[in-house]
This record gives sequence, structure tokens and C-alpha cells, in this order.
Amino acid sequence: MKESFSFRRRMQSFRPAFKGIGLLFRNEHNAWIHMVVSLAVIGFGIVFSLTAVEWIALILSIGFVFMAEMINSSIEKLADAVEEKTNEKIRIAKDLAAGAVLVAAICAAAIGLIVFVPHAIGLLT
Repeated sequence: MKESFSFRRRMQSFRPAFKGIGLLFRNEHNAWIHMVVSLAVIGFGIVFSLTAVEWIALILSIGFVFMAEMINSSIEKLADAVEEKTNEKIRIAKDLAAGAVLVAAICAAAIGLIVFVPHAIGLLT
């Protein structure tokens, strides 16, 4: 039997997601580094009066880095729960997930340079 739509139940379904975001910042030190960098990027974006397209690029970049960090943290926690001893396959999975965060961060940095360097050069000329 199909359940009827309930706005209250839909809102309650967000609880685990918000709890996950809270867990990320309570337990993962790298998330704080990402947050500080993100706040700096937002601050520079305000100072340089970025265009809508530039904001979209930066917001997507920030979101992808946090998403990669959360997936990486999830894989690490799950792997640690499954196997406490050193396991080569689990180590590889953890390394791949950590690599995904690094790739996301490098791409975000490249996008940041593409967006901000022309504005910085504009200040110097």
C-alpha cells in the first residue's frame, strides 16, 4: 500500500543528512581546512564582485570538495568497521577515496585560479 505524502515526514528525512554534515565537522580535521579555504574564497568573491557564472563555478567546486571529503570519510569509517586488521584491499579502497578528495581539491584550486587571477591582475594594472 502506498503511503500518502507527508511534509513532516519529508522534513524528518533530512535529519540524517544534517547529522552527517555535523559529524563531518566534528570528526574530520580536513573538513575544517576545506571550510577555511571556502570562506576565504567566498570573501574574495565578494571583494572582486564576481559574475554569476564565476560564483557558480566556485560554488560547484566547493560543493564537490566537501562531497568528496564526506564520501572519503564514509568509506574510511565503513572499512574500519568491517576490518580492524590491516587489509590490502581495504587500504587500496581508502587510498582511492583519499585520492578522489585530492583530485577534487586540485580541480577546485585550478578553477579558483582561473576565476581570481584575472581579477588580481586587474587590480595591478
